[in-house]
Amino acid sequence: MTPITLPDFTPGRPAAQVDAALRQALAACDRARECAVLWFAEAQRRRLYRDLGYPSLETYATQELGFSQNRYWQFKRLADDLDRLPALKEAVADGELGWTKAQQVARVATPETQDHWVAIATTTGRRELEQAVRQLRRRKSSHKSAIAPAAQIPMLNTPATPAAPPPSTITLRADAIQLARFEALLEKAHKLGLVPAGADRLDAVLAGLEALVTAAAPAPATGPAVQIIVYQCPDCGAAAITTPRGELPLAPAQVDALACDACIRQPGQANRATIPPKTRATVLARDRHRCATPGCGATRFLEVHHVTPRARGGTNQPDNLVAPAQVREECRRGG
Repeated sequence: MTPITLPDFTPGRPAAQVDAALRQALAACDRARECAVLWFAEAQRRRLYRDLGYPSLETYATQELGFSQNRYWQFKRLADDLDRLPALKEAVADGELGWTKAQQVARVATPETQDHWVAIATTTGRRELEQAVRQLRRRKSSHKSAIAPAAQIPMLNTPATPAAPPPSTITLRADAIQLARFEALLEKAHKLGLVPAGADRLDAVLAGLEALVTAAAPAPATGPAVQIIVYQCPDCGAAAITTPRGELPLAPAQVDALACDACIRQPGQANRATIPPKTRATVLARDRHRCATPGCGATRFLEVHHVTPRARGGTNQPDNLVAPAQVREECRRGG
């Protein structure tokens, strides 16, 4: 990777020199982002955030690196794509492709077509590449609407944080007594391990609501207290969740994590659980219904995920399954 050089700022330069310095600075910004994504993908692939004391990549990125949710999912999505498309990753690492072009290629390339798209990206301009990607996605969209309805995937016990549009805002008002009670309950809930390590306040509120629902109508040992439904296109893989605030799209990384422990429904076919209910109950019992992530121990929002993803040869045997709490980014494509 070539060194990044920034021009020294000196006011009063002629227009041509200012233009050249600005272009050099912008090129350095793009290269810095490419470098950051490669390191981010390395931290994800080797789970190095655990060595740093964080239970999840998202917690590490938002608390240690200062990422917003939108920036986290942007980095997460491209890191997943670089892992999925080694030819694209090599082109980025060698400096052949910049940040913007890499994002465009990742939107349409597959492991079978990645070399073709990398070649196009390295020999055409940014606008021409964007136009080619847009045309292909438009054709896929027309084909999708003409031939098939979306598959319905009820996802188990997992909150969805959309990459776009930005996360929704929920506002609660409290008087002095309610605020003091909230803070005291929140502190005690964390001390008792009732919410996942690194969880935010919304996670704690959701855990409390889940406890109320479970107490009134206990969930079966093989399933969660509630389910959410995600609709996914069988052709392009795009997915969205329907909410009272409208239909919100999900990032591919979110869909991958959700699909790891889900019940899949397709028209004309029997429902299929990605992890058999009996196996799921066995894993939860083995882990004593507590989060298996070191340093967490939460008892709410438990999921079952694969240690070695199925796409890499992992099985549904209990020794390849673990029960973490809301690990939204652990499972890669194919769960």
